Amino acid sequence: MEARGSSVVDVQRYLIKDERVVWSAQPVRKFFLKYLFSQDPSRFLGYYFIVFGLVFALMPLLVFVSMPPGPRSKGEPPIILFAVFGLFFAGMGYVLSFGRRRRVIKQLGNTAYYLTNARAFIVSGADGPTVTTIDLRRMPQTSLWLVDGNVGNIVFGDADPAIQKGFWRFFDMWGWWGRGDRRRLPGFIAIENAEEIMRRIAQIEDGLR
Repeated sequence: MEARGSSVVDVQRYLIKDERVVWSAQPVRKFFLKYLFSQDPSRFLGYYFIVFGLVFALMPLLVFVSMPPGPRSKGEPPIILFAVFGLFFAGMGYVLSFGRRRRVIKQLGNTAYYLTNARAFIVSGADGPTVTTIDLRRMPQTSLWLVDGNVGNIVFGDADPAIQKGFWRFFDMWGWWGRGDRRRLPGFIAIENAEEIMRRIAQIEDGLR
């Protein structure tokens, strides 16, 4: 089930008969942002675009300043075109990097997690909260990854709970084109007392069998 609501979502509206909320929390800011950024390499690609664009824009200007005065060769393209081209790439890089960061911060403000005696609720979204429910009776796999101390990620299904690292994430083409903006969170990301919540989920699943 999915539903869109205002910035404050009343999860009680989505509870079924005899269902009650047993736990709720919001993500830890530092690790939530770190997780989402690791899932979206377009932010890092944006830094390369900024550097490339600024170099492409400034180099022709430096060449122009160092050129001796005199008439320009016929057919030589105006230097301003190179500067505009470089600034265009730098602007793209700014949108990919800093624009993405603003959206992630908005998503953080709209994110909250709820656990009932039958389902898990994930409220999140950059453009407005989206409520996603997960039926624990039908969930074949639940994974835990401790990020730091008692802070961790609990994901439902076959999603990877870890923060992606390494060179190969730059070849995630879906991430380059903004997949991270549209997809839903796979679970409880960056929660405190993650091991305790994982045990509580296991107890609920065991009671539903």
